[in-house]
This record gives sequence, structure tokens and C-alpha cells, in this order.
Amino acid sequence: MPSTSSHKGAACPACKRALEDAVTAACGHIFCQLCLPPPSHMGAQPSSRVLLCPLCKEKEETETLVAPVPLGPLGETYCEEHGEKIYFFCEKDAEFLCVFCREGPTHQAHTVGFLDEAIQPYRDRLRSRLEALSMERDEIEDIKNREDQKLQVLLTQIESKKQQVKTAFERLQQELGEQQCLLLARLTELEQQIWKERDEYILKVTEEVVRLGAQVKELEEKCQQPASELLQDVRVNQSRCEMKTFVSPEAISSDLVRKIRDLHRKILTLPEMMSTFSENLVHHLETDSGVVTLDPQTASQSLVLSEDRRSVRCTRRKQNLPDSTLRFQRLPAVLGSPGFCSGRHDWQVEVQLGDGGGCSVGVAREGVGRAEQGLSADRGVWAVGLSHQQCWASTSPVTDLPLDGIPRSLAVSLDYEAGRVTLLNAETRAPIFTFTASFSGRVFPFFAVWKEGSCLTLKG
Repeated sequence: MPSTSSHKGAACPACKRALEDAVTAACGHIFCQLCLPPPSHMGAQPSSRVLLCPLCKEKEETETLVAPVPLGPLGETYCEEHGEKIYFFCEKDAEFLCVFCREGPTHQAHTVGFLDEAIQPYRDRLRSRLEALSMERDEIEDIKNREDQKLQVLLTQIESKKQQVKTAFERLQQELGEQQCLLLARLTELEQQIWKERDEYILKVTEEVVRLGAQVKELEEKCQQPASELLQDVRVNQSRCEMKTFVSPEAISSDLVRKIRDLHRKILTLPEMMSTFSENLVHHLETDSGVVTLDPQTASQSLVLSEDRRSVRCTRRKQNLPDSTLRFQRLPAVLGSPGFCSGRHDWQVEVQLGDGGGCSVGVAREGVGRAEQGLSADRGVWAVGLSHQQCWASTSPVTDLPLDGIPRSLAVSLDYEAGRVTLLNAETRAPIFTFTASFSGRVFPFFAVWKEGSCLTLKG
């Protein structure tokens, strides 16, 4: 094993003192420069450029044998076993070697190279790995930045939606408050009119009572008069005795009664209107309007699906499709995905009918028969059909539906727990037909289209 120390702590093998001006030979031995004997001491001419290592006596050219010992980490590493400087590396055993280790029997048959040479492949691999890691790090950082941007966009959208919700409900509360004030003001106005007409009525009746009282008193006095006095004013008395018809005033005018009745009818419908609004709001918020796609494994061979699986059209030539027990065999139909076993869901379909063509849109249970020609609610299909001439619901028997024109798009609303499937005109939101059923297991969007030129396209 190698050991690492500075030159100051190492001893010269020639003089046994601390190394001073250390030099090394190609053989790997290290010694003081002063301990290098001149060529004459080694049996050579003074002008010779050949010297011998003072330890192993190996003869080499001076230029190749003598060089300053590197002061870097490699120059500070020594073999623990021999105390010699490490110059070599065994690739097989991954060990550092001195000269004696290299010539020893353990490593003679191994691939051994100088440290600078042996380290290069490792450096290359490290650089390659470093480049790969750097690229991977940069890629991850780019991904992180992109995801952070997406996250920031989503957070911005959420904040915007929160503000929209807050504004919408504040506006609704304001409008409801204004309508409440308006209704209360109208009721207060009617109340004031009632009191006004009541006061006028009481005044008229009181005046009539007073007038009649005075007349009664006068006639009572006349009745007590002697005959001679009474007969003197007989004509006047007779006119006073004639009954005048009293026209009884209305306590409340008919116009005011009509206004009260009309407002009363409107107020009576308020709880129902509020309940309907609340139900519609809850239905809207709880309804899942997720993306519906067409399932190619269920598509009839007479149908062609778009690449994004959002559109289906009918073709005269049957497609060469893999056999599947899920595929509709006789009916030109296809199921949508995903299936539903709970909750509220809706989706919209754009309708395009070819000459003599038609379509059917709705919901089907998972186990609906694929080999049947006619499908109806009692067979697990709740759908509305359209053609250029008519509209019908897949009840048993079929229910013909009145329809003013062919809708350009249909909306399907599924309430699984309520067991309700409603088909609507997607543009006007006018209901076309509502099925009621008791669902069990999953149900799927259902689409059927026939005649070339007819096409259904999922919207949203």
C-alpha cells in the first residue's frame, strides 16, 4: 500500500539523512542531489553523460535518469512495503506500485503503467461521466424550470378563478340583495296604499254614519210634534223620509287587490326558484365535465375513428379490425371512455348527418350486447336518436319526440346516484328526453352513427 508524506519527512537511502534537493531516477529511487556520485566515481570519464544509480547501479543517460522529484501529490506517495516512491499502477489489482513491487512476482503478468498513463483512462471516464452528469443536471434543471413555470401558470389561474368566484358570488349577493330590497319596497308601498285606502274608507263611512244619525234624530223629533205642526211641513217631511241609497265604498280598491294578488303569486314561487337555483348550482359544480374519448376496441367495423379518438364517422367499406368480444358487430356503434359508477357527469357531441343518415347518443351499461341489432333502455342503452325526419328515445316501445329542427349538438347529463340520463339541446340547454333507471356497475358514453357522411364529434 502506498503512503503519502512530504520530502522533508523522507530519508535519503544513500546518506540516510533527510532528503535535500531530492532527485529521482527512472528506476524509481530517490536520493539527495549531492548524494549522486560524479561519473568518475562510477568508472566513467568525467565528461561522460552516463551515471549509475547509487543503489541499484542501473546505468542510464543522465537526461533520462535525473530529474527533480514532482512536488505534487504523486511525488509525495511512497510504498509502505519498500519505502520507495510510487510511480506505477496495476490495473488488474488497482494498486499503486513502486519499482520493486512492479518487478515482484505478484504483478509481473499484470498490466502495469506509469501513473500519468494509467490515470488517463480513468480521467477520461470521469470527464465523460462528468459531462453526462452535467447534461443530466442541466436537463433536470430545465425540466424543473418548465414545471415551475407550469406550476406558476396554474397558481395564477387558480388565483384568477378564486377572484372570479368571489366576484360572481358578490355580484349574486348584490343582485339578490337588490331584489330583496325591491320586493320589500313594493310590499311596503302596498302596505301604505292599504292604510291610505282604509283611512279613506273609514272617513267616508264615518261621515255617512254621522249624516244618518242626524237625520234619525231629526225624524225622531218630527215624530213628537203635534199633528198641526207636522202637517204644515208635510211635503218637506215626506222628502226627508224618502230613503237615499247609500253606495258603500270599497275598503280596498280592486286595482290594489290585483296588485297584491300578483305580487303574492310571485313571492309564492320564490322558495321553489331558490331551491331550483341551488340545485342547479350544486349540480353544475359537482358535475364532472372530464374529457371523454372513443374506445377503438368497441368500435364497429363500419366506423372510422379520428387519431385523437374524439370523432367518429360512418363509412361504406368495413374496416379490417382485430377481433374483439367488446366490438359492436351488427350495430354501427362505439362506446366512450371512461366508464362511470358514481357521480354526475356530462359531455357534448356535435352532430353532422349525411343524406339519409342518423345518429344515436346516450349511455350504455358495460355488459350491453354487442351482437344485437336493436338496442333499447330495457337492454341497457339509454339514448336519443336523430335523423333528418324525426327524433326518438330508445324506450320500449320507442317514444317519438317532437323536435323543432335538428340540433347541431347534443348534451348528455348523467346522474348515477339519481338514476337519471337527460339528453339536451347543447346550444339552448332545452331538455329533449330524460330516462330514469336503476344503475348497477359501470355505464359508458354511447354513440351510434349510420350512413356515409354522418359524423359525431365530442366537444370540450
